[in-house]
Amino acid sequence: MSTPKQLILVAVAAVLAVAGWWAVMATLGDSSRATAQGGRPTRSADEGAPVIVQPVSFESDAALIDAVGTARAQRSVTLFPQAAGQVTAVNFEAEQQVPAGAVLLRLDDEAERLALELAELQLENARQQLARHERVAGSGAVAAAAVDEVRTAMAAARIAVAQAQVNLGNRRLTAPFAGVVGIPLVDVGDRVTESTAVTTFDDRQALLIDFAIPELFAQGLALGHAVRVRSWALPDIEVAGQVVAMESRIDPATRTLRIQARVPNADDRFRPGTSFAVRLQLGGRRFPAVSAGALQWDRDGAYVWRVTDARAERVNVHVLKRGGGWVLVDGPLAEGDRIVVEGVQRLRPNLPVSVRTPVTSQGEAARGQ
Repeated sequence: MSTPKQLILVAVAAVLAVAGWWAVMATLGDSSRATAQGGRPTRSADEGAPVIVQPVSFESDAALIDAVGTARAQRSVTLFPQAAGQVTAVNFEAEQQVPAGAVLLRLDDEAERLALELAELQLENARQQLARHERVAGSGAVAAAAVDEVRTAMAAARIAVAQAQVNLGNRRLTAPFAGVVGIPLVDVGDRVTESTAVTTFDDRQALLIDFAIPELFAQGLALGHAVRVRSWALPDIEVAGQVVAMESRIDPATRTLRIQARVPNADDRFRPGTSFAVRLQLGGRRFPAVSAGALQWDRDGAYVWRVTDARAERVNVHVLKRGGGWVLVDGPLAEGDRIVVEGVQRLRPNLPVSVRTPVTSQGEAARGQ
């Protein structure tokens, strides 16, 4: 081959080699730029920022209150004699259950029995005199005034009998209602007066538990509100009861309201004076519940991002309560609003977003547990 043709072929090969080198370098440059941007293809502007959302659910801001209470019998008294005298009989033992009207204590009553017999004798005498006077009253043998005098005497004798019966009854101490007797504080032969305590007496079919709650929750409580109690001695046993009384004013020293709840005790498991852990739940208004990860903060306060028409919308909220990975907030949110829980760092108002697969609401997850 002639020399000019060889030169032309070398020149063409050189041009092709340079063109191929530039093509390879261009391809490597694009790959390097893609790698420098995270190894992913560049997202187009129309696609929107990728986010994961969560629907808003509404939950109650109910408050759970724990308190310590002390129990007492629903009816509880200390028994005293109604008269002074010497004890002749003690008819009960400690922890004995007795019916209403059972005679628990007797005092020496000989004088009272004699007084009753005398009053009954006088009453019978007055009755007989009145009968004789009434038989002859029409004949004029007895003046009408005499008949009236005998009637008055018979009425007085009847009152004397009733008084003697009361005095005799006061020599006995009876159970005012069905209940359990405490330890006897007197013995046969003791001299007692009206101020001598004989024993305690309790109706333990139900217990009244006194406790106090902070004044903050006083307005949310009403009679009949349910409570649950546990004894410190028997923590595995929970008993349901209800509020039966509330104090009429807040204690200014402790800023608490005294509450009284009644719980059943038919099996006589608990005794008056037992301490209880008291728990009651106060219902409240319903508020939006969002994931804790959705909540953002800046100098203006807390906010979340809501997806509206495929764009990010900032919604300012006020935090009410936290718990279990969720936050109860107060703000212009509706049930089912889609709140961004992942991808919040890239968002700004009105930015187009691309919603990925949503997750269940935190409120639903909490209820499912």
